[in-house]
Amino acid sequence: MKFTPALTLAAVLFCPATAFAINAVMYQPQLRDMSMTDQQWTTMLAQLKQQGIDTLVFQWSRYGDAFAGGEPQNWLEGKARLVKNSGLKLVLGLAADDKFFERQNQPLTALESYFNLLRAQDVAVATRWTQVLGAENIAGWYISSELDDRRWRSPDMQQAALAWLTKTHESLASVADKPVAVSSFFAGNMSPDGYQKWVTTLSHSGVKIWVQDGAGTGVLTPAARALYRQTQSSGEVIELFRQDKNTAHFSAEPVSTAEQKRLMSVKPAVGQDRVYFSLRYLDVAAGILQYRNVPQASVKTEVK
Repeated sequence: MKFTPALTLAAVLFCPATAFAINAVMYQPQLRDMSMTDQQWTTMLAQLKQQGIDTLVFQWSRYGDAFAGGEPQNWLEGKARLVKNSGLKLVLGLAADDKFFERQNQPLTALESYFNLLRAQDVAVATRWTQVLGAENIAGWYISSELDDRRWRSPDMQQAALAWLTKTHESLASVADKPVAVSSFFAGNMSPDGYQKWVTTLSHSGVKIWVQDGAGTGVLTPAARALYRQTQSSGEVIELFRQDKNTAHFSAEPVSTAEQKRLMSVKPAVGQDRVYFSLRYLDVAAGILQYRNVPQASVKTEVK
């Protein structure tokens, strides 16, 4: 039976255009960042604010077992408190499964149980954050799993993803009713029109869809990317790195200072979130957050 979401696309589209629009930088917590001092962190936050950034997005609060407890969890929670004190808004990524891109390939019959597990983990992490920070200090939730244009091409798979996001949105609202976002990326596996329909389908969930611009990995030509970037969505992720395709392992460098300034000066469409990926590639993080020799694919996994 086809899944019918509780929140229709019409309800999403008729929300005020400027509601919850943010100009954000995404931070991807890594265990090696624990050498960063509070002073370095607060200085970076102040510089971001001076550059017109109003929100910091944690890509995740847990990545597999990382930050799931003990000193790493306490460290991350301390950094979140400093974000709150800085005057920046804070959108909290939840539980990232480090095997998501393998486990998403399970048969459709097995995915429902997997999605239920992901939702339960996200709710548990969100609940802890409300206890640590207070719901009033949380600007939104971010679902750390990312949706590509390959695995989810069939109508059945799209309906399964829609059901998962809708239920997750409802479950998170029961913890703290905040905007919820997830990101999606394209690699030419759907036509631009098909990708637009896919993003529209996901939007029925009530979850904001942030589309990655694909510039960092350079899988598609600029002309091809431009077609996909016309997709109407709730927001766009601007990649601030450029991958070196001549190395066996992932290697990337930040875009130049001039290019950073150019990208950060471009105004987003009215009411559309703008999220820069990621903090560690910005000049303000130079010498503090490392970016070299980190496995990655798109925004997905700059793993610890």
